[in-house]
Formats: sequence, structure tokens, C-alpha cells
Amino acid sequence: MVKEVVLSNGLKVLLKEEKGFEILSGALFMPGGSSLDPVGGITLLTLRTAFKRSLKRAADEFYSLQEQMGTPFSPEVSVDYSQLRFQSVSHFSSDYISLLTETVLNPGFLAESFEVEKASLLASIRAKRESSFTLAYETMMKLTYGGAPYSRMPYGSEESVSSLTVDTCSEWFRTAFVPEGSVVSFCGDLRGVDAVLKELETVLLKPVKVGQFDCQITEPKTEIVHRKGSAQSFILIAVNAPSVLNSQYPVYKLLNTVLGEGIGSVLFQELREKRGFAYSTGSLYPSRRNTGRLLIYIGTSPEKEEVVRGELRRIISRLHSFITEELIERGKHYFRGTYLLDHETRGKKAWYLGFWEILGKGYSYDLEFLKEIENVELKDILEVAEKLSQEPFHEVVVRDEKSDS
Repeated sequence: MVKEVVLSNGLKVLLKEEKGFEILSGALFMPGGSSLDPVGGITLLTLRTAFKRSLKRAADEFYSLQEQMGTPFSPEVSVDYSQLRFQSVSHFSSDYISLLTETVLNPGFLAESFEVEKASLLASIRAKRESSFTLAYETMMKLTYGGAPYSRMPYGSEESVSSLTVDTCSEWFRTAFVPEGSVVSFCGDLRGVDAVLKELETVLLKPVKVGQFDCQITEPKTEIVHRKGSAQSFILIAVNAPSVLNSQYPVYKLLNTVLGEGIGSVLFQELREKRGFAYSTGSLYPSRRNTGRLLIYIGTSPEKEEVVRGELRRIISRLHSFITEELIERGKHYFRGTYLLDHETRGKKAWYLGFWEILGKGYSYDLEFLKEIENVELKDILEVAEKLSQEPFHEVVVRDEKSDS
């Protein structure tokens, strides 16, 4: 059972009691994410710097207190939201949250710590160049969203992050965090939770405008990307998919599982088991508040690239012919199993409550989701498969420069 509390400052708090261990896990979800970034990567760099420490305490004292009571504050950024994950020992929970609110009010914007976080983020961005998947994904987001908010990567680019200063990030935090519409979710031992709520009530929420947009694929496009020294050709295809708020969302989620998750999926069986084309293959359907995409990928040897691209087109154009009742049942079991396994820890239980709430579905959807998946029928999947087979799609191919010679 989940209890919902709205504090006097407008902050929504979700409380789920789990007994047995003296641990309280939590997550702070903030709307907007990188889709609101005025400069690429600013939200991620800002949060990493801000929550490193509170300026009211010496660094040694802050880290010592945090280590005694719980885990470091861990910020992450997605396109639709930002989040801060944390966990404490229950009898320290109010003091731990006090340290968290102290950090919100006195974030750690010191030049030295900022430069460390900036260098770390830049190194991470450079390292991503070694991944064909990441390169294909970045290219696809720019191609398929064409300047819309989802075309921005949460970590930004080397150029955008290099331009950021400690003062720019400090001002971004001051004006944008913690925004209205934020949600804090807790799961675990709730002893002393009243003191926790009192601490959270001291946080002043900032105004925020989160826009909506619709960005459909209307014409086919292909982009070739060269990565020097690439030992494989990596192909990524994007097709239209609905927002998380659309009634068809669970149908597409199950279709994604049937199409590209696990060794029993259509892509694995058709492209790897039967034809031996794939180093890796699968599909993804990220949950988005606005227009989504279903992504299909495969890594293959360069000499097989054109044949594989043709096979992918064949599978998409005849997708409905690969779907069977047996595959649907296998997909439901696979989806249910992986979803429940991902709920085993208190941290993930708290995370899912906040996740569904910030995306607009409401925390109760965490229980309803599996029921909706179970209610999807073969005809629902076939209708969507038939629809996708007739629509245009976007394609990105990452290959070595030699492949063109």
C-alpha cells in the first residue's frame, strides 16, 4: 500500500512501507530533464556538482556524516526528468534527509569540485565514441527528432560541456531546482518519517514550464556514419511509437518484447539463429511523455551489411506474419519476469513509484501495468505490426571508412 502526501510547499511524497530491514530507500524525481537544457549537458553537470556536498560543512565532515548514515546522493538525467537516488539507515533517516535538504539549500558549487566533475563528464563523452551503438543512437536522435527536445543527449557534447562554467551551472541550479511538480518516493522502514517530511517541507519549489510536442516520422531517411577502425557495421532503425500516456503504450511494450528481447524474440531467431547475421540484435522502446520511437538494432560483419539491411526491411514490411499466439504468450511471461525481478530491491520499488508519477501515469500504474500487458491480445499486436509495416522509418548505419571504398 502506498500513502500519498502533498506538503505545504507543493512537494508530493509517496510512502511505501517495507519491514524486515532498517533501510529507507528514496528517489527525488524532477520534471523536465535534458529536454529543458539551455546548453547541452548543463543539468547533468549541475546536479553532479551540486549534490557532491553541502557548503555549510567542510568536505571531510560532510562525507563522514553521509557515510555513517547512508549512501552518497546519486543524480541521473533523462530527457523527461532528472532524478536523485539515495538510501539511509532508518534510525538516521531524518538526519540524512536533513543533510539532503541542507545540500539543496547550500549546493556544492566550488571551482575545484566543479572542474573535477566537468573533466569526468568530458572523459565519459569521449569514451562514448568507442561505442557503435552510442554513436548510432546519438545520430538517430538528431535525425529522427530534428531539433525537438528529445534530440538532445542528457550528457551534452564535448563542445557544449566545455563551454560551461561553475557560475553558469550555479545560476541554473538556483533558478531551476527543485522545480514544481517534483516527486519524492520512499520505500522501506518508515519510522521517523514525520521528521523526514518536515525537513522536505523547507525546500522552496521553483517554477518550471515543461512543453509538449509531437514529432512523427513522415518520410524515410538514412544517414551513414563513419567510425574509423570499426570492426562491424551497426544498423539502427527507428519507427513511430506512442507516448507513455497513449492507450497503445502497453501494446507497443509487448510488441517490443516479442520483437527484440531475449533469445526467443523475432529478431534473434530470424537474424542470428537462422541466418547467422548478427553479432548482437534486439529492440528498444524507451518510455517517453511525448512522441516515442521503437528502435531496432543489429551489429553485423561489413560484408553482410547490405544483405542484413534488406532483411531488416523484409521483417518490418512483413512483421505481422512473424507474430504468433505462442510468441505473444512467451513475450508476456518474459516481460512479467523481468519486470518483477527489477522490483526486488527497495531502491527500485521507490524508483518505479516516482518514475510512473513523474511521467504522468500515477504511482498506482506500477500495479496496473502488468495487468494491461496481460490483457493485450494477438489481434492488438497484429494491428500495430500491420501499421508499422506501412509507415516510413529512419535508418542510421555506422561503418568503417573502408566500407565505402
